[in-house]
Amino acid sequence: MSSVGGFTVQEALTPEERKKAMERQLVSPVRKFINRFNFNIEKSYGYFSYKSELTDVSVVRNPRGDLLYIVPLGEETSPSNAFSNWMTDLTPITINRIDDDSQIVRTDTTSFVYSNNGRYNPLSLRVSFSLKKVDKTHLETTGERRYLEEDLLRIGGGIGWGKMKFRNPASTQDVDPFLRNYTLPEQEISTTKMYGSITYNAYSLGDFAILADVQGGVWKTKTSQLNQELVTYDPFFNVGVMFQRSFSKYFKGYIRPSVEMRSYTIANEQVSVPHNFTIFSIDFGLLLKYPTYPRNKYKAHMVQMEHVFNGKMYRGRPFYRKQNPRYGQRRNSKKEPGSSFSIRKDKKGDKGND
Repeated sequence: MSSVGGFTVQEALTPEERKKAMERQLVSPVRKFINRFNFNIEKSYGYFSYKSELTDVSVVRNPRGDLLYIVPLGEETSPSNAFSNWMTDLTPITINRIDDDSQIVRTDTTSFVYSNNGRYNPLSLRVSFSLKKVDKTHLETTGERRYLEEDLLRIGGGIGWGKMKFRNPASTQDVDPFLRNYTLPEQEISTTKMYGSITYNAYSLGDFAILADVQGGVWKTKTSQLNQELVTYDPFFNVGVMFQRSFSKYFKGYIRPSVEMRSYTIANEQVSVPHNFTIFSIDFGLLLKYPTYPRNKYKAHMVQMEHVFNGKMYRGRPFYRKQNPRYGQRRNSKKEPGSSFSIRKDKKGDKGND
């Protein structure tokens, strides 16, 4: 900007500057920023396999009283540390001596694993932030960086709740038939998890997209179900693939097959017992975005496309429907007062009203 003979001469804006100035006038920057966030709700239906490999202990079955317990290696003759519950707590029991007819298996001589399986149907909520794809063709042609509606990355986090329900009331092992099964102290475990996530758009075509989705975080069980003073939870990891369908710019649905690994360990100074879960699930999810443009309270009932009204940008349709269709006006059948004609109701709209 310069001054000549008392007149102020302002330099002309570049096309990019004019475009940004127009966007600031037509679109609320707050709505535009909030639109970058995604709100997900997911309901999962899954199956888990459970394995607990015992190490550095001997497993003992006393036929009298049908008592099953573990002792540290080396204490098979005069045990001073014996435990009958090693899944949710390390419950001590008093054993003066191991009877001669008791069945004993040392876990340093053979791999000893108790296994089980069951159902896991959690519910989770997630919030993520979108990084958009760059329109490469437009960038190469004009040198102007323009972003597409499609997401390139979503970075976020969430929280989930669910119950692991074991199918069998006892875990089984195939090492020694005389030791038989381990009766579960809890057949249902309530869990909570918190996690971060990264979602990458690997392929998209029209309204469909395939996204790689990775989650990782922490989890725990209900306080009353596991002894929290003895339990250590390992971080969990979840890898899935989203098959996504876009119903509009602000509303999407997806199916997400996934596999998740999680584990915890019950331990004290004498013994340590790991518990491992592998979860296979199919997640059904909905993704919502806050609309960039508000609904026009005055004109949206007649204008179906996104449009400018009184210096602001508006949308003419609900958030869950296509926002800028190429065909006619909203489907109405209202007769104007004093008019001799009515607006015809047409499922496909009136193509002459674009």
